[in-house]
Amino acid sequence: MRRPLSAVVSTVLALFTAVSVVLAQQQIEGTVVSTTMTACDMKPGSCEGTMVLDTKGATPGEITIKVLKGTVIKHGDGHLFLPGTKGRVVAITYVESKGEKVAKSIEVRAAKP
Repeated sequence: MRRPLSAVVSTVLALFTAVSVVLAQQQIEGTVVSTTMTACDMKPGSCEGTMVLDTKGATPGEITIKVLKGTVIKHGDGHLFLPGTKGRVVAITYVESKGEKVAKSIEVRAAKP
């Protein structure tokens, strides 16, 4: 009797954890003002560092986003390296981790007229 109950409890806890991770992700859009690269293997998704976004809308201002190795920067059908995003409009999905905004995905958007 205990095994089926513990399996159900484990499944429910796993579902709550997955839902809380999804809910913790946020999205932001802005123009990249500057980038700092701390490492790069010159392959898509291999650069890490930070980017500073100039955001508009409800919370205007500059926001620093940490970019970890493994974060691919999508641009149409291709990819960009971190320094190639400067001056471009990007949409970033990120999570808060240890007081920092950490990018999970970055997509370069067409500039708005």
